[in-house]
Amino acid sequence: MNKILVAGVGALGSAAVALALGGGVASADDGVVGQTYADAKAALSQQGMAPVVASTVGDRKDWDNCIVTSATPASGIDGFGNQANRKMNVNLNCYAKYSTSQWPGFSLQSPEGQKIYQADLAAKKQREAEAAAAAQQSEEEQLAVVGGE
Repeated sequence: MNKILVAGVGALGSAAVALALGGGVASADDGVVGQTYADAKAALSQQGMAPVVASTVGDRKDWDNCIVTSATPASGIDGFGNQANRKMNVNLNCYAKYSTSQWPGFSLQSPEGQKIYQADLAAKKQREAEAAAAAQQSEEEQLAVVGGE
C-alpha cells in the first residue's frame, strides 16, 4: 500500500512540475520593443492587436514619441470571464532617448543607450555630408552663373 501511495504522490508531483514549467505564459513582444509608440501601434494593428499602455517612465515626450521598453500579451480573459480582444500591454520610456547633462534617459553605458546614440551620430554625419554637398553644388552653380555672364 505504501509503495502505491509513494508512486501516486510522485506522479502527481511530476505532473505539477510539468504543468508549471511546460505551460509558460506567452511573452513575445511581437517586435515592438525599441520602437516608438506610434510605430508600435501601427505594427500591432497590422497583426490584429491593440496596444494598451501599462506604464510610463518620464514625462518629456508625448506618448507617440516614447520608446517601447517591453511588451507582453494582455490576458485573454476579461474580468467577467469573457474572451477579450487581442491586446498587448506596452511599457513606455518617455524620457529623452539617451541621457545627457540636461535630459534623463537611457545610460550611454547601456546597450539601448549606446545603440540610440550611435544611430544619432550616424544620422548627424549623414545630415552634415548632405549639407556640405548641397553647399558645394550651390557654390558651383553660382560660379557657373558668374562665369557665364
